[in-house]
This record gives sequence, structure tokens and C-alpha cells, in this order.
Amino acid sequence: MRITIRGTRTSALTGALARLSRFAMIALIASLATLAAPAVAQGPVMGLYYQEVEKDGRVYVFNTPERFKSWSEGGEIGTAITLIGRAEGGQTLVAENENAADLYLFKHNLPGYERTSQKPYTPPFDVSWKDGKTTFKVKGAEIAMSTRIQARYSYFDPENPAIEDRGVFNIRRAKTAFEGKTGDWKFKLQANWVGAGYLTAASLAGTTLSTTVRRGPELEDAEIWWAKHPLATVWVGQGKVPFSRQEYTSSGKQQFVDRWIGNALYAPGRDQGVRLEGMTSGKKFEYAVGVYNGIARNINVNDNDEYLYSGRVAWMPFGEYKFEESSLDYPDSPKLVLGLAALQNTVGTGTAAIDVDRLGFEVAFKWRGLNFQGEYFDETAENQAGLESDNPAYYLQAGYLFPGKKFEIAARHENIERDSTFSVTNLGSALKDFEGNGVALSYYLNKHVHKIQADYFIYENKVTGAELDEFRLQLQVIF
Repeated sequence: MRITIRGTRTSALTGALARLSRFAMIALIASLATLAAPAVAQGPVMGLYYQEVEKDGRVYVFNTPERFKSWSEGGEIGTAITLIGRAEGGQTLVAENENAADLYLFKHNLPGYERTSQKPYTPPFDVSWKDGKTTFKVKGAEIAMSTRIQARYSYFDPENPAIEDRGVFNIRRAKTAFEGKTGDWKFKLQANWVGAGYLTAASLAGTTLSTTVRRGPELEDAEIWWAKHPLATVWVGQGKVPFSRQEYTSSGKQQFVDRWIGNALYAPGRDQGVRLEGMTSGKKFEYAVGVYNGIARNINVNDNDEYLYSGRVAWMPFGEYKFEESSLDYPDSPKLVLGLAALQNTVGTGTAAIDVDRLGFEVAFKWRGLNFQGEYFDETAENQAGLESDNPAYYLQAGYLFPGKKFEIAARHENIERDSTFSVTNLGSALKDFEGNGVALSYYLNKHVHKIQADYFIYENKVTGAELDEFRLQLQVIF
């Protein structure tokens, strides 16, 4: 067996050489090595170390004296780089590390070798912020958190000498939402910190009960989806009933300061139940059908032995039309949605129960800055004595978002014609024939995330001619 040891040592290189690049250092070391006596084992060079040994048809190269000593005494090199046929004469090169391999190949004027790039380090979790949401991601799961605040000023001017004009500052909404997913499951939990009225005091004077009510925190959404199949997703919990498009659209993504005034009359809002929903892979058709208690949110009992049944279907011939008003996506081609919804519910119990059947028709269109939306509702309500009332209503609104995507103007017309009465604050409590017309200006600082909106409406009781003017100014911030 023949063993040949080649080595190099130097200890007098100047400080200038220490500032050379790694490649220049390697070149210098290899050049010096070619001038040294081949049979003398040498030590460290400028803090580096190089030893080259031919043994049994292989060439072993080392970059540290400890590894060379361990191999010399026990024959084990440990973790190494093996390059078959890359040493002189077609021998296999076994290098302690990349530095040792580079020194050998450069010294013998041999071509370099391709090495596998290390994958970039991936932290165990990721935190990002976009559109007001802070998202935490870990392997196989993520959760997003956001808070929305709407600070509003409203001024009411009723044409009624008995009612004074009034301006009001208020926090219209302050909501915190948690949304997430893991595997085939999704969830959402949302609370409105100024959402509900709760009793703070009560007193009894004779037979008259006086109470004090204050707004306070309220659970709005507690939703769970099993979303393994996009065309048949199962939902359970408390959330919005699929019926009205404008109600289903978040209050944070409205074109006006708020929804049309008949929304509370015709949209069922939030309730507890179960539903099945889905969308085709081409995102041109979606549906949702559900069964609910039919009474209200955050009430854990049903008020009667009936349920609320609701369903909605929508056709989007040019692709998905998201639940978002205005046209901040500024589509280059037209977007259209046509929808049909139906609802059946029984409200109340015994002889006071009322059966309600309601149909809803929706249309929405946008192309570049031009956008349009409208809904028509046809409601029939019947009491236990067989007395039936017809209560149709509709709204139409249109807007134009200027090319800078910051400034928008819009207009809305609202109309309600009911056999049964309803009320509007500061206008009356026995309304039947009602109309509203308004205009809006919006300035989008960051789409719907940060925006300033103002609108002005004139509402009229068409039976008495009484009018109510309302001005609203609102700042929305999502963070």
C-alpha cells in the first residue's frame, strides 16, 4: 500500500492578504502548495488548514487538523463530500468540506462542481398585515385578526315643529373579528363592542316601570365551515342569513355611509342555524340554503315550533362578483351578478303569530369606475285570522369611481309601499308609503380599509307629506 502526503504551511503573510476574498485566499494557498515538498505534512495557513492524502484509489483532503488527525488514527472521516471521478486520474475525491474540495480542485487546475443550494430558512410561523388584517400562519393553519371602527356624525332636520333639529356624534360600529382555517375547517368569531342595548337600571313608580338601556358588547358571528368540498360546504353557528345582497355585504364595504333604510325590514340579519352553500369551480354560480330559529341572534331558544327557511342563488356570467360595493377593483371587462332569494318564517306565537313569505331579486353591475346595484323585495304577511298584507319595496343605487380610485360620487333611490305599518326615527311610527333619495361622496384613502364618506338624504312620508332631511359624515378605519 502506497501513501503519499502533501502539505503546506506559512506564518508570515501580511495583513493585506487577510483582506482578500475567500476565492483569492484559496488561490494563494493552492499556489503555495504546489511549491512545497510533497512528502511533508504541513499545518494551518492564514487560519485555514490543508492536507491531501492518496489512499486506495481515493484522494482525501482536509481543512482542519482535528479531522485529519482523527482520520489518520482511526480511518473515519465522518461527514464528507464525495465526488466520484473528480480527482486527478479519475480517482474519487473525498473532501472534509467545501473549502477542502475547492482547494484541491483549484490547486490541480480541475473544474469546479455543482453543489445543491440550501433551501432558505423558513421560520416556524409567519406574521403579515394586509388590508387591515393581521395574519398569523403556522404549518397547516392560519388566523387573522382585525378591528373596524366607524366614527360618525349625523344631523337630523325633520319638518315637524314639535321635534328640534339635532346633531349626534357616535361610534356606529366597533367590531373585532377573528377568522381562520386549518385543514378543511374554517371559522369566524366577531363581536361588536357597541352593538347591543342592555338594561343598566330600573325603577317602579306606582304601576309605571322606568328602565335605562345602554349600548354594550354583543356577539355577532360565531361561524364554523366544513369546506372540504367547495360546491357543498357545510356551515353551522350564528351569522347572516343568505337573502339580501346588501345585508350580506359587510357594513365596512358599503358605497354609502350605511345600508338603505328598509334593510332592517326586509333582510333577516343574523340568526342561529345550519346551511349548505357552494360555488362552481369557474366561479359563475353560487348558492346557499339554510334553516334557522327565525327569531334573532343571541337567543338560544326558538319562539315557536317553526323555523326560518332561506335560500339564495346567483349567476355571475363574467366570473365571481364579490360582496363588495363600488368598483375599487376597477375591472377592465364588465362584471354582472343576477340573484334570486326566498324566505319563509313564522314570527310570534299563538293568535299573534304572523306567517311571512318573502322573495328578493338582485342585480349588480360594474365596469371600470361605473357601478350599479339594486334589489326588489316582494313580501306577503298573513296573521292567524287570515288577514293578508302585501309589502313590496326596492332600492336602486349607482356610482362612479374616478380613475384615480380615490374619489367617488353615488346616488340612491329607496321606495317602500306596505299595507302593514313601520317606523322611522324622527319621522313617524305608522308609515306605509315611504320614499328616500340621497347622494354620497366617498374618499378612499386605502380602498374600504380607510375611507371618509358623507351622504345626504331626503325621506318623505308620502301619505302625510312629512319630510326628514339627514346628513351623515363617517370615518372608517380597519386595523
